[in-house]
Amino acid sequence: MVLSFIAYVLAHWAYLSIATTDLPDWGQAAQIAFQTFFPQLLLSYFLLELERIRPIALSHGIDIQISRCKI
Repeated sequence: MVLSFIAYVLAHWAYLSIATTDLPDWGQAAQIAFQTFFPQLLLSYFLLELERIRPIALSHGIDIQISRCKI
């Protein structure tokens, strides 16, 4: 039930972000939410995983450094 509520809130937020006055197309809203959130979640998970394995990599002589690049 909690996951359903989260999915609804994300789809509703995506629907509101397209600023249309038509009735919501929940399939389109879900697709927009997926395209918006999935890359961010994937990158966040990847960066967390790199931080987790950093000590293991250092013990094998591999230094992983992550820095922010201003554009």
